[in-house]
Amino acid sequence: MSEFERFQGKAGIVGFCRSLYVGSVLILNIGLARAMGPEAFGSFQQVFIFNALFLILTLGIPETLYYFLPRFAEEDRPRFLGQTLQILLLSGIACIGLFWLIAPYLASVQHNPAIVGELRIFGIYGAFVIASSFSDPVFIWFKRIRNLFLLNVFHAVFLLGLTAWYYFTKGSASVIFAAMAVFGACKFVLALWLLYGMRQETGEIHFFQGKSTILLQLSFALPIVMSSTIDIISRWLDKYVVSFFFGAEALGVFFVGAIEVPFIGVFVSSVYSVISPVLNTLHYKGDFRGFAKVVTKAFKFTTKIIWPVFIYLFIFADHIIPLVFRESYEGAVAPFRIYLTMLPLRVASYGVIVVAIGRPRAVLQCAFLSLTANVILNIVLALQIGFIGPALATVISTWIHVGMLLTIIVTEIRIDLADIVPFRHLFTVAATAGLSGLAAYSLTLGLTEDVETIAISLIIFVALYFFLGSKAGLIRYSDFLELAGGTSGGKKPES
Repeated sequence: MSEFERFQGKAGIVGFCRSLYVGSVLILNIGLARAMGPEAFGSFQQVFIFNALFLILTLGIPETLYYFLPRFAEEDRPRFLGQTLQILLLSGIACIGLFWLIAPYLASVQHNPAIVGELRIFGIYGAFVIASSFSDPVFIWFKRIRNLFLLNVFHAVFLLGLTAWYYFTKGSASVIFAAMAVFGACKFVLALWLLYGMRQETGEIHFFQGKSTILLQLSFALPIVMSSTIDIISRWLDKYVVSFFFGAEALGVFFVGAIEVPFIGVFVSSVYSVISPVLNTLHYKGDFRGFAKVVTKAFKFTTKIIWPVFIYLFIFADHIIPLVFRESYEGAVAPFRIYLTMLPLRVASYGVIVVAIGRPRAVLQCAFLSLTANVILNIVLALQIGFIGPALATVISTWIHVGMLLTIIVTEIRIDLADIVPFRHLFTVAATAGLSGLAAYSLTLGLTEDVETIAISLIIFVALYFFLGSKAGLIRYSDFLELAGGTSGGKKPES
C-alpha cells in the first residue's frame, strides 16, 4: 500500500470519527428541541452557544502539535507533550474562573438571569474539553486512530444517552449541564489513560524536565488562535445577536433554522484532506493547469452531491422543519431557507486551496474583512428587519468571503474563473436537481401529512435525479473511484 493510500484511509477514518460526534450533537438538538419547546430550548442554547469560547481557550495549542512533533528529536518530545498538557490544563482552570465571573453578565445581556448557575456549571465542562483537546492531534500523529475512535464513540454514546434521558424523563437543564461536566471529567481521564498506554511511542512524559519551549509554542499558536477566533465568531455571531436582541424563545426558533445540514462539512473536509497534498505538490512544481484540473474535479464531485441536497431541502423545508422539530418551530422555516442559500458555496474548502498556493495570510485577511462585514450587517439588519436579519447578514458576508478567496485563487495562479469553476457542469446539476424537485413537488402537492409528503417526495426526487443524472452524464461510478484515488488527468499524482 502506498503512502498516499494510507493517508487516504486515515483521512476516511478521522472523517468517520468526526461524523459520529456531529451526528450525536444533531440528535441532541433535535431531541431537546422537541422535548423542551422553543422557549426552554432557547434558554438551553443561551448557555450552550458559549461552547465556542472553549475552542478559543485552547489557544491554538492542539494545532501546534502537528507542526512541532515531527520536528522535535525523539528525546525532546516527552518534555514538549508535558508542556502542552500543562498549558491546556491551566487554560481549562482559567475557563472555570472566567465563566464563574462573567456568568451574571452573560445572563443579563440575554435577559435571562435564571441561567447564571447553568453557565457556571457549563464552564466546568469546558475546562475538561480544553484540557483533553490534546487527544486528536496526538492520536492522529502517533497513528493511534483506534484511540481517537474510542473517544469519539464514548462522546457520541453519552450525548445520545443524555438525549434519551431528557426526552423520556423531562428533567431539568441544570442536570444536563451537570451531567456534561461529569462526562467531561471522565473523558479527560480516559484520554490521559490512553496517552499513558502509548508510553513506548511518546516516552515517559516529563512536565518539568528538559528544555522548555513554551514561548516558542505560544508564539506559533498566536496566529492560529487569531484565525480560529475570527472563524468561530463568524459562525456563532448570528446566534448571539438573536439572543441578545430578541431573547430565549426567539433563539430557540432561530437556532433550529440555523442548524447545519448534517455531514456536509465533514464530507467536504474529508475530500479536501485527500486532495490537499496533491494541490500542494502541483503548485510547488508550478503545474498550474494540473492544479486547476484537480480543483475542478473536486468541484464536480462535491457539487453533484451537495446541490441536490440544497434544492430538495429548500423546496420541502416547510414540511421538514415541523416533522423533525414539531409544529411550534414553523417560524424556523424562513431562516432555514435563507441559510440553505450558503449550501451551493460549500462545495469547496476555499481556504485549503488558498493555503496550497502559498497565501495563508490571505485566508486570515479575508476572514477578518468578512467578519467586519458580518458584525455590521448583523446589527443593522437585526434592528431594521428583526429576527431574520442575522440570517441574511451571515449569508451575505459568506458570499463576500468566498468571492474574495476565489479572486485570490484565480489571480495567484493566473487563470480565468471558468478554468476552475465548471459553470456548465453546475448548470447541468442545477437543472437536473431542479427538474427532479419540481416533479416531486408537483406530484405531492395534494398531500396533507408531512411524513407522507417527505417520504413520497424523497423517493421521487432521488429516483428522478439518478435517472436524469445518468442520462446527462452526471452519475458515473468512475468519477467516485477517480477522485477517491486522487487521480488527475488519467494518472495518479506522486505521493
